[in-house]
Amino acid sequence: MNIQFHGGVAEVGGSCIGVETDDARIALDYGIKVGDEALNGLPSDFDVFVISHAHLDHSGNLLSLASGNPVIVGSKMTREITGDLLLDMVKIQHMKGNNFPYTNHDVENIKRSWWVREAAALPGMSIQLYPAGHVAGARMISVQGDGKEILYTGDFCLHDTMILEGAQLESLPKNPDALIIETTYGGTTRLKRSELVDLFLKRILDTIEREGNVLLPAFAFHRSQEIAKIVDQAMADSVLPDYRVYIVSRLARRIAQHFNSNKQFFTEEIQEQKYPFNYRHVKHLHRTKQIKEPAIVICTSGFGHAGASLRLLTEWAVDEDNSVLISSGYLPPESPLRIAKEKGEVIENGSRIPVRAEVDQIELSGHADQSELEKLIRTVKPKRTFLVHGEVEQAYALSEKISGITEVHIPEKEETFTI
Repeated sequence: MNIQFHGGVAEVGGSCIGVETDDARIALDYGIKVGDEALNGLPSDFDVFVISHAHLDHSGNLLSLASGNPVIVGSKMTREITGDLLLDMVKIQHMKGNNFPYTNHDVENIKRSWWVREAAALPGMSIQLYPAGHVAGARMISVQGDGKEILYTGDFCLHDTMILEGAQLESLPKNPDALIIETTYGGTTRLKRSELVDLFLKRILDTIEREGNVLLPAFAFHRSQEIAKIVDQAMADSVLPDYRVYIVSRLARRIAQHFNSNKQFFTEEIQEQKYPFNYRHVKHLHRTKQIKEPAIVICTSGFGHAGASLRLLTEWAVDEDNSVLISSGYLPPESPLRIAKEKGEVIENGSRIPVRAEVDQIELSGHADQSELEKLIRTVKPKRTFLVHGEVEQAYALSEKISGITEVHIPEKEETFTI
């Protein structure tokens, strides 16, 4: 069994790993790099494309297959949300006037090519999917063939969040010949989730007390819905006072309706609610001009590259009464949110806008931190472990931590290993 690393090595984004036996060749994920205007030049000669979850850095390159008849395997939620995210990508590329050769029809072709399965079989190879936490519908992927087994984690977490249960280690296969594991936070250990949520709400309350605006940049898929649920429940429980709260994202609203229709993927508490993602205190808006200040605003993009989050960051950054709360732990090096946090400025159309608003990063991440990564490795006990989907310093930090448990490799792009 050969493993070839086509993308997502020593970086976050563009995940794609090929697994090949004498009888079959599959791709584990087929993503793009965040912020790229074009699709990656990934190989396409796979028998099956197995998608761990819907985030575009794991699924966005599927559009390049639309003219063929690919066989795509993944969970139901991943199919539905991937479709929505690809439609949004097509819309944005056309709005920018880019020479983007794909249309909504291509997205429909991808959805028609999708087999909703938790297990699949090819000649001489079997595939099994396991809940991964992280986001709704996310799966780890086990591949067996030629008497060997590989476990690919994709993005995962072990901790529960307000809306989703973490991955269950007892369900995963043990002693695989190879483990391919993400390292987004390979060198980071976070506070308990409950403590992070308390700190998040405290920062919001501080801003409310000075009657400022709170900007909450978030991904349209999963993070927007989770943050809205946290704020909505905090107001219902009088942890936060009544205050204007908005979500500015048509895509986030559409995804919330998918969540309402698929409650079985979420926690028992969510399943008991009739429409858990119809909020009592959070109002959906179509555009930023509808905002009445002061307000708390959840909006995209999650990295501040574009959309309402960039627009409001530019407008609100100069006022010291306002705050920007970043819930993502990973920020691309040139993202406006990272520059605002580290350099205290926003660069817009060549102008430098000083950031006087409070900018804080509280990681409500759906990724495993170093302690969870180590726990999975100790439980699964792989013969060898490949570290992917993380900046190189994060991969090296995890490598040092686990080198006494398993043989460790940090692969380079296009590097091939034989198991």
